[in-house]
Amino acid sequence: MKKSSEKLPFNFNTKKPLEVNFSGLDLSSDAGLLLVKQAEENLKIGQGISTCLEDDREQHKVKHSLSWCAFPCALRRRGVAPLFQLVSQRIYKILAGYEDTNDSNDLRHDPIFKIICDKIPKMGAELLASQPTISRLENRITKQEIKRIRRFFVDKFLQNYPEAPEQIVLDIDGFDAFTHGHQQLSLFHGYYGHQIYFPVLINEAKSGYPLIVQLRPGNSHAGKGVLGLLRWLFWRLRKAWPDVKIILRGDGGFSLPEIINLCEKKDIKYVFGFSSNAVLKRKINYLLDLARLQYFRTQKKAHRPRRGFLGVRTEQAARLFDDVYYAAKSWEKPRRLVMKAEWLEKGGNPRFLVTNLETEAQELYDNFYVQRGASSEHRIKELKLGINADRLSCHKFIVNQFRLFLCQAAYILMLELRASAKGTSLAIAQVSRLRETIIKIAAKVSVSVRRTLVELAAHCPFRDDILFMVKRLSSGQQLTFS
Repeated sequence: MKKSSEKLPFNFNTKKPLEVNFSGLDLSSDAGLLLVKQAEENLKIGQGISTCLEDDREQHKVKHSLSWCAFPCALRRRGVAPLFQLVSQRIYKILAGYEDTNDSNDLRHDPIFKIICDKIPKMGAELLASQPTISRLENRITKQEIKRIRRFFVDKFLQNYPEAPEQIVLDIDGFDAFTHGHQQLSLFHGYYGHQIYFPVLINEAKSGYPLIVQLRPGNSHAGKGVLGLLRWLFWRLRKAWPDVKIILRGDGGFSLPEIINLCEKKDIKYVFGFSSNAVLKRKINYLLDLARLQYFRTQKKAHRPRRGFLGVRTEQAARLFDDVYYAAKSWEKPRRLVMKAEWLEKGGNPRFLVTNLETEAQELYDNFYVQRGASSEHRIKELKLGINADRLSCHKFIVNQFRLFLCQAAYILMLELRASAKGTSLAIAQVSRLRETIIKIAAKVSVSVRRTLVELAAHCPFRDDILFMVKRLSSGQQLTFS
């Protein structure tokens, strides 16, 4: 660790002269990663990814435990793959907010990173991998390894459930990842008005677990490339849980005939948004007229009561609902269409859903479909703002897919961390909040013959929460699905 002799030139008044510089002590600002390491011990996400990779390096030139022979005996006995140290280093860096590989050149000296990557945190010794080594790890990825990693995430989801559930709800949605270089298949998207990638996320609604995060070219339609992924995912889920009820939920971009046909063929329940057209506008006109009349009578949004059809005057804002059977030209048969008629100050606001569920129209819309905002769109926000999953700056498309997998692994570890905080003030904290309060903690690390000592700040405001979380994580049980 380098010590800077240059003092930081603060000029505000203090009672005594103030001198500030970067210390030569073995300090770290990411001590909370020790909790993430404990979460990794429970879930073994990083270990699983490393077992999907093949080590094709010249072993006599390897310095970072890539050779099975050079790998620590204790880790070999635990079945840890040789690439685990490099993969885990990259995942932990993403979790701590260092999404660029360039940061590896400084963080290879960090004592906390050394501890969680199974190194002895001696100052100036046992350095972690540098930026070129991490970049080579990412750029050596192959298509077969990508397939194995995708399969691993789904298998891990199945393994971690304590028992087969009666029902699971899957949310599917795409999100934009802006690009600013010359990445392969980074293309202009008319809706976003920028060069982007357009990944798609399929996650389980209750736990938030991301089963599939698939990178797609920037000019993709919302439903492009989804059919094959869904077919494989449905097969894998039904193979493990033959009797489980699966419900797929998504916006209008996924209400494609081929996706709907697949769901019905595989006995999958679905709820998708549906775009308006001239026929549907005629079908909902009468309902909009009632909503408009109710709005001008009450100067409030039209409200449909729990029972009955016509709207009534109420102090709470609501809408009018109905359902019809409708057959688009590309459909083989009519399907149920839920209509929502809402009249606002700016005018009508009609919405449509296509579904094979039999739930009452308003209950389906208000108590089920709109929940995807919290279970899907909120997950995307956490991936982008908390994990920086949209930082896909490698040139090769397949390498950016691997980066997306590493972000997926980091997010799963964060879900475990948040699950351990149940019962504390951080039980529903966002990923960025968890990083600011739990991971970004200062620590002093010292090594003796007998032990490695990590000393945290005496006045840490989240001391009790951290102690509670460590006890839960150290129980040896995975918490995300409990």
